[in-house]
Amino acid sequence: MFRTYRSLAGHLRHNVDPEHSALKRRWQAWRDTYRAVKWCRKCGRTWESKDKTQKDRKRCPRCEELRQSLGKRAYEKLPTVPKQVLRPRRSVFPGPGDPLYQEVIAGLLNGERVNALKGRLGVTYKFVRAIGEHAFSVEGYRDFTRRRKAVVGEANLQNAHERYRALSPTEKAQLLKKRFGGTCALERGFANQLRERGVKPLRMNQWLSVPIEGKRVPREADIKLGVGDGRKIVILCDGEAFHGPGTIFGDPQAKIETDRQTALGFFSLGYSVARYAESEVHDGTAVNHLFQMLAQLRSCQKVYRNWCPAEEVVE
Repeated sequence: MFRTYRSLAGHLRHNVDPEHSALKRRWQAWRDTYRAVKWCRKCGRTWESKDKTQKDRKRCPRCEELRQSLGKRAYEKLPTVPKQVLRPRRSVFPGPGDPLYQEVIAGLLNGERVNALKGRLGVTYKFVRAIGEHAFSVEGYRDFTRRRKAVVGEANLQNAHERYRALSPTEKAQLLKKRFGGTCALERGFANQLRERGVKPLRMNQWLSVPIEGKRVPREADIKLGVGDGRKIVILCDGEAFHGPGTIFGDPQAKIETDRQTALGFFSLGYSVARYAESEVHDGTAVNHLFQMLAQLRSCQKVYRNWCPAEEVVE
């Protein structure tokens, strides 16, 4: 059963067999036939009109004949009915004893999604809400929907966490690169300083699985630079509002330790690691130190350098 033209139109759009096509043609022919019950602004009578060209007419045929026979001035002297107050549109609303009313309430209480309920019963969202507000009161229905949203949101969050935990370390790194793989202004600025001095090629924002505390976790290398013999340098650029002792988001000491473990994790994979502060990038200290590191790597395997805490290791 289709209780609205909208649901019938949707049904016919998705069913194109000959029987449905014939029904669609008959329905369109009926729908395209103009019919309207109009109200006369002069005498107050109503009449039915099937001529679409007369859709804007404000006088009934009787009053139109009077105007033509009496003339405009005589016709205007005739009494005019008071202006009608148009009633609000009304839709069919089933009572609590109606099977449709009971099915809507049962579906809501059983946790059925509103979209599924609409499709199964052929009703609109406003219809479902009207029944819910009638059964539970306006405030009660609002609280009911809020609780349902909270339950669904918690379930979705739990499913998302389970799916993330089921990914391999490499898949986690690829996912984080896809979501957070953008380059910030600090990283672009340092990369431009290197390119101006002829250092290339550079790879930006590479996510890798790094061993930290016995687990492989995804971490981002802001810039990755090849030395030329297969070895690479991972460069990490730290904004000092988010890293180091001046951190304003979270515990500074915890952030410093996390950053240090990340840098050491890259170092344990065989990379040389250079972690620079924002101020070092801006004043040129970082680019000068990197060139010293490139010269140093001619006589050693790899180098680790961190700005906070200040430490450097050569192997």
